[in-house]
Amino acid sequence: MITTTAGNETQVLIDKAMSLSSELGIEYYPRQGKSLKYLLANIDSQIFVVNNMRGLSYYERDSDEAFYHPNMAFLRLINLKKGYPDNMAEACKLESGMSFFDGTLGLAADSVTASWIVGESGKVTATEKSFPVYVLVKEGLSFYAVQNPELAAVIERIDIKNIDNLDFSRQCEDSGYDVVYFDFMFNNPVETSNGIRVIDNLASRDMITGEHICEACRVAKKRVVVKSDGDGVKALAEFGFTIEKENQRKKFYYAVLEK
Repeated sequence: MITTTAGNETQVLIDKAMSLSSELGIEYYPRQGKSLKYLLANIDSQIFVVNNMRGLSYYERDSDEAFYHPNMAFLRLINLKKGYPDNMAEACKLESGMSFFDGTLGLAADSVTASWIVGESGKVTATEKSFPVYVLVKEGLSFYAVQNPELAAVIERIDIKNIDNLDFSRQCEDSGYDVVYFDFMFNNPVETSNGIRVIDNLASRDMITGEHICEACRVAKKRVVVKSDGDGVKALAEFGFTIEKENQRKKFYYAVLEK
């Protein structure tokens, strides 16, 4: 795995790529006019490309470009500003000052929404097991924070960690977060978007287990919330979850377990 720049490399892009390489602990490789096809075939099969268009793109041999765009996150914030309710936020009963653990970062729409609601006095921690997704989303959010200064504080408040959510849960104190939230949507993608499709091959395929729920119940002070499809909700009911919010058109549900 290496980092490099877009074909039109500038000193700014070179500096960013070198800085990212140092931060991630992976090699920087100068572009020097070489095509991505050449780099993927002869240098490394996994490449992060720093560019001006998206901030950062990721390529694997024989795969399409993967990148981050906060389209759904921004849309949900726009709706919140207009006074519209947010199903996830209502299921979690989020309020200013609360702490929120998002065990499945994905494209960060839930974490961004939560950060907006809990505000400066709140706390949002998100985990992402897939290293490429973690890097793309973390760097992508930073890129869009620069482009949208009014959202910079919202984005910067999210503490994103590259770790398995169960491993992180085991490290947490009892009642360490008001809300623990999971959305293992990549197992049964009832919601689709261009953003999800371009990182689909990179996503972790983990499924929620009884141990996830037991740890979440220990860590959550107020409630555990799981977004799931109909079949998943039936299984969660055996653990005492109830349906707080649902979207029949898209066939997903929010299962809630109150402490």
